Amino acid sequence: MAQDSEHFLNELPIWKLKAVAAEYKIDVSACRYKRDFVEKIRAKKLTEDQVRRALESSRKSHEQAAEEMAASAEAEKIANEIEKIANKPAQPTELPEEEEKSVERHIDEALTLKPSFFEVDSTTESALNRMIIGDFNEAIKINRDARLKCLESFSIFEVYSAAVSIRAADELLAKISDEKGKLDPDLRTALAAAKRAFISGSPRQREEALENLETLVTKAYAAFISQSENEEAELKDLLADYESFGTRTEESRKYLEMAVSAKQAFDFPHYRKFVKDAREHAEAAKGIRTKEIENAFYMVRASAAEAKDLGADVSTAEADIGEARKAFDEGSFRRAVDLLASVERATDAAHLEQIRKRKELETRQMEKANATIATYGPMIAEAGSYGMDVREASFYMDGLRNALARKDVVLAAKLARRTKELMDDMEQPLDQKRLELGVIKRVEGARCGKCGHESLYAYPDGTQKCLECGHSFSTAPMAGAGHTERAPEVAEITSTSEAKAGSSEETEISQPTKEEQPGRPAEKKKKGFFRW
Repeated sequence: MAQDSEHFLNELPIWKLKAVAAEYKIDVSACRYKRDFVEKIRAKKLTEDQVRRALESSRKSHEQAAEEMAASAEAEKIANEIEKIANKPAQPTELPEEEEKSVERHIDEALTLKPSFFEVDSTTESALNRMIIGDFNEAIKINRDARLKCLESFSIFEVYSAAVSIRAADELLAKISDEKGKLDPDLRTALAAAKRAFISGSPRQREEALENLETLVTKAYAAFISQSENEEAELKDLLADYESFGTRTEESRKYLEMAVSAKQAFDFPHYRKFVKDAREHAEAAKGIRTKEIENAFYMVRASAAEAKDLGADVSTAEADIGEARKAFDEGSFRRAVDLLASVERATDAAHLEQIRKRKELETRQMEKANATIATYGPMIAEAGSYGMDVREASFYMDGLRNALARKDVVLAAKLARRTKELMDDMEQPLDQKRLELGVIKRVEGARCGKCGHESLYAYPDGTQKCLECGHSFSTAPMAGAGHTERAPEVAEITSTSEAKAGSSEETEISQPTKEEQPGRPAEKKKKGFFRW
């Protein structure tokens, strides 16, 4: 059974009560005394376990913040020390070339004298055994030999250890110099002092010079690598953010792993290159994903429009689409993706529900999708043959065909609407391309019956179209016209999109006006059927 927190709260200091209030979002801004804080928290009816968990969470948060502040302070301290080194007057003390060569030769020799203390350990063990069995005189002799061997090995070890540190520092500073283009003068001075002490200095001088060199080089390396590590950490956070809204970051992750390997091998040029490549691939992948999300708006709107046309209530969906667009424009891609996915699921379900209620809708929508393929399939092929970019339209057309093959009416309706939108946008550029290539010919002296402009063009299929307003006319002779010498009757279609929809509804066919055929009397309009 949960424990009551009343007595427990009275024992807590005010700062802990504030932590509990913050954890459970309790407003204590008006509280002045401890009893006020207790009453406010008690009103929430928290158990003692809940209070303890809140305190533990607050403690961990404070510890984490303290660790981050300490790490930041340490990094700042290192950076300040390196900056002080860099700001000191340049007084480099470098060894002459001949002396440098001599030092390098001695270091090479010292590195071959790797000391071993195994023999010393064995001798001291033997001395101890002699003492245990009572052979004290022999124990003294053996122990003295062990001590002399130890001093000799230790002397070799000092030389060997100094040679390792000097060579490592020299190589590391060379890499830093190659990367930064310069090296702090004090680092060069410390390296030269350590080399001199290695050859001719006393043991104390050698140790002091070596300690100074190791300290400076370690701090210089920490300051040098901190910037790259910050870039690496920032890039990891960036990739995690991009992945949250579906960005594919496999290539960036691969380059990041290569960068880590290069850093471990102290290959700084390649490390920086791989980090840069990883960032560039991440940005490119984000751009692709952003384009995908932007395209998703069209499909979600198409989904909502199809459901609305069938009588479904999509007011909430339309509001959510607006909210998703706002989030997208503000860079909140993850929220935009979540909203779009939610809207599409809801509108597709509403669409399907309407089809279940009225079976005839399924047949109508299948016919509409097939009409879209028949109308726009040839247009896509024609535009592609002219070198126009029809990749997106082809993608949706292929999806439409596949959806029809699977009898997925909901998806087919969305894809048909989206294909129509794309091709309607492409219609004017396609006409311009046809005009440039001579596929369509201007009808001299003819005026559009809708806008009155002399911009009628004849198409190979026997239609005429006004490139100003998009009005289309059929020039095919009507049966029973009665006058063989007359100009062909013109079937007016109220809009290009209606003609392309393949509608079989009765349309009004009008004769050319007097302006179109001067000197001819106006004739009455006839009724008839026109199929595109």
